[in-house]
Amino acid sequence: QAFLVGDTHIVQHAPPIPKMHKPAMMCSEHDALAGPLAALPRSESMDVNNDPRFFSNNVIAKRLAAFQTICVVASLMVGLSVKQMFLLEKSIDITTATGVVQYTGFCLMCIVFLLDLTTVIVLIQQLFMTFRLLTVGPTGFEIAKSYYLNPNIVTMRHMAVKGFFFSLPLFIVSSVCMVWTTFSASGTQMLAIPVMVVFVLMAFLLWFINAKHASIFKERYSLAKIHEEPLINHVESFSSRSRGGWFGLDV
Repeated sequence: QAFLVGDTHIVQHAPPIPKMHKPAMMCSEHDALAGPLAALPRSESMDVNNDPRFFSNNVIAKRLAAFQTICVVASLMVGLSVKQMFLLEKSIDITTATGVVQYTGFCLMCIVFLLDLTTVIVLIQQLFMTFRLLTVGPTGFEIAKSYYLNPNIVTMRHMAVKGFFFSLPLFIVSSVCMVWTTFSASGTQMLAIPVMVVFVLMAFLLWFINAKHASIFKERYSLAKIHEEPLINHVESFSSRSRGGWFGLDV
């Protein structure tokens, strides 16, 4: 704090903030790190500050709720794809048409597993980190926003979501290969053809649905930006006009 006394400029430094100690009644014999845990890599937890703003909704929390749903479905797809991978017969003769179809189905199921696993890992990491940053303190929202909009984080998040939606048609195509392999083992390939046709059509339908949703979303988002641009320009013009006046800002 600085102030003038006559012609003397006096600077008064604020006293240091005393360090808060844990009350004696809260102390316990378990406060010290246990011996076996001391051998693990060092870790520190974030400070815990009870700010009322933590309990109010915000844009980031609402967006993360949508990714939570995708994460749950992707986790189920990971388990299902792993199960199907082990159910596929491994005695494959790639010199025959059935062997080629069987091996193709196995490779597609592996791709589905990897895409969904990547989705789960990326989204869980970002959900965990973003919610932690939201509660880091008074500037938690701004810090979480900078993390959420980081180009690396955005690219990984979009890649994970697109990979998840791309894995759904692949899962159906892989199931087509499994149906053909199962029926060919019993010598009734002709019975599998109607089912395979329906599955292939459904895979193309899913791809079309995903593409159509993405196209309409981009169109609506662009429209929203176009409509809000005149309002933002109008507000900025008033702000610049106020700053350029004789007396500066009047509010």
